[in-house]
Amino acid sequence: MKFLRNILLFATATAIVVNAQTATSPTLADAQKAYVAGNWKEAASAYEKVCPAQPAETQVSCNLWGILALSQVGDAKSFKTAGTKLDSLINSTNPQHANYADLVMTKAQFMLYLGKYDKAAENLIHAIETSRSNHNLVLQKVCSAVLSRTNNQDLSERCEELKKTDSQESAKPVATPEKTVPAPEKVVQAEQKSPEEKAAETTPREGGSEAKTVEETPVTPAPQQATPVAQEQKPEVPQAKPAEEFWVLQLGAFGNKSNATLLVSNLKKQKIQSTIVESPRGERILYIVQTGHFATKEAATAYGEKALVPLKVEYQPILKK
Repeated sequence: MKFLRNILLFATATAIVVNAQTATSPTLADAQKAYVAGNWKEAASAYEKVCPAQPAETQVSCNLWGILALSQVGDAKSFKTAGTKLDSLINSTNPQHANYADLVMTKAQFMLYLGKYDKAAENLIHAIETSRSNHNLVLQKVCSAVLSRTNNQDLSERCEELKKTDSQESAKPVATPEKTVPAPEKVVQAEQKSPEEKAAETTPREGGSEAKTVEETPVTPAPQQATPVAQEQKPEVPQAKPAEEFWVLQLGAFGNKSNATLLVSNLKKQKIQSTIVESPRGERILYIVQTGHFATKEAATAYGEKALVPLKVEYQPILKK
């Protein structure tokens, strides 16, 4: 009888402990509220606890919020830890992920804050290379901040192209494509953010210095679905004569070469020739899929609208020298 009573007492005590832990465990809403309120340490701790339990498609976004919160705590140790976590998150995230460009943009801002302006430019170029059209507005703002500190011609030209592309996209009528080239990887949709979260986003700070306001735009790429290969003749890619400068259309950037190869193969079935260019980025290699050598940006864009838009293939005109 005494033994049974002890078991019941132990079970009751265990239930009380479990209930107490459940009551005090932070939720994602708690983390977001702490971030909006500027309680950086509390927010960073809450994100660290809740992010591992989030769905796989939102974990990158969740972890990024935690890193941003940690960078705002105000001491050098926290800022350094935030930088280390950001590097790890970049290295473990596929360049095709919807939030990858956001990660590299954040890295550029970290470097800018630390006074490493060349590194900031390098990371921002990488962010532009892996971005989607709905990153343009935020990219332009980060461009202004970085270019105010460094005279990087490559970055300057890419930032100018962002402005032109943004204005051109605004003037375009909305099209309804009917075909899709099978994607090598599923692109994960970014977590939707509330207006309060957007307004609360800030750049890193260290040593208690005042934080600066930064805006971010959630990425919501159009879903890609495989369809049967259309048996029709595609326009040939016009090849410009060898010159010092020419334009290409960048169609994707991958951390895994096999995925880049798959995209090239899928495009070939649609009679679109493309190539893979290896671009070293720190300790990793980015495999960039691109098509054509065009004499002008207008020629490149015209080809993209005619051959790629109907297949729902995103492209970005890039100037090569």
